Amino acid sequence: MPFITDRYHDQNRNRQPAAPAAAPASSTPDTPDTPAALAERLRSRVLGQDPAVDAVVRAITLARAGATEPDRPPATVLLLGPTGVGKTELVRQVAAALRSGPDDLCRVDMNSLAQEHYAASFNGAPPGYAGSKEAFTVFDRSTVEGDPYTPGIVLFDEVEKAHPTVLRALLGVLDNGMLRLANGQEKISFRNSFVFLTSNLGSKELARRRGSRWRALLDRGRTRRAVVDKALQSFFDPEFLNRIDETVIFDELDRTTIEQVARLETDLLRARLRRRGVDLQVEESAVRLLAEQGFDPVYGARGLRRTLRTHLAAPVAAEIMRVRPTGTAPLRITATAASGAIRATATDPES
Repeated sequence: MPFITDRYHDQNRNRQPAAPAAAPASSTPDTPDTPAALAERLRSRVLGQDPAVDAVVRAITLARAGATEPDRPPATVLLLGPTGVGKTELVRQVAAALRSGPDDLCRVDMNSLAQEHYAASFNGAPPGYAGSKEAFTVFDRSTVEGDPYTPGIVLFDEVEKAHPTVLRALLGVLDNGMLRLANGQEKISFRNSFVFLTSNLGSKELARRRGSRWRALLDRGRTRRAVVDKALQSFFDPEFLNRIDETVIFDELDRTTIEQVARLETDLLRARLRRRGVDLQVEESAVRLLAEQGFDPVYGARGLRRTLRTHLAAPVAAEIMRVRPTGTAPLRITATAASGAIRATATDPES
């Protein structure tokens, strides 16, 4: 099996391996377990980030094929880019594909570990301190270690906001895939877990250079990779960067991608309302208006979600409460764009 923990090996060391089962005759290159199918699934939810999707699929493929080192995490991927471009969403969709759902992962918000003493939240309080024997940790062991058939997924979100001492506590985890708790009696294995780290390093500098016309002319020959690499090297220790398997830089969302995201978010809103007996029809003009008003390269898709909430969801909700204040009778709402605003109108669902 591609995802086997060391504990499983220790327990089954003396057993004879079973003969491999023959592949079903109906299997095709696009079955859900293939890299092509996984990449297509991720691209359908994370739009405009094909290089990032390819890098994540490549890391998963290497682990599934057994080509990774057995005494390290299968993959340690650093995702870089401005806010709202899909870094965290990509990891959530990986969890949805490999585990039971998008929230079935161990997520550590590093902005809550901004002080030095929070390094103890990884391996527990040191001896002599309260809680040292209980070995409390922020890691959920079952989610991190997974099982012989399912990998673990760990997300360190906004890693640059943690204290440097907290980051140094991760060196052993990224190097040998093991975290020994402070009580000395327990340890957590990361050798069956995909480790993802997200960061916004370099985004502020890129935004500043994009806003300055003369700076853009002077930096015409420089790439985004050079700016981000400089920010990484100035913030992280070399030994930390040396334990990263792959660094992926997300692209800023352009107008075409924002329009695609607007359609995706509109479909999600329609699905939520459909469960309440409301059939929402959104005209293409309304989608284009949402994309135009919600486009902001600084805030990415999060700015679009705020625009959709204010300009589409709010008038639709008001129309629902006007026509159907109580009950669950079927209702059809049509959203159209007129004079720079979106208007929601209730129509007969039988028509």
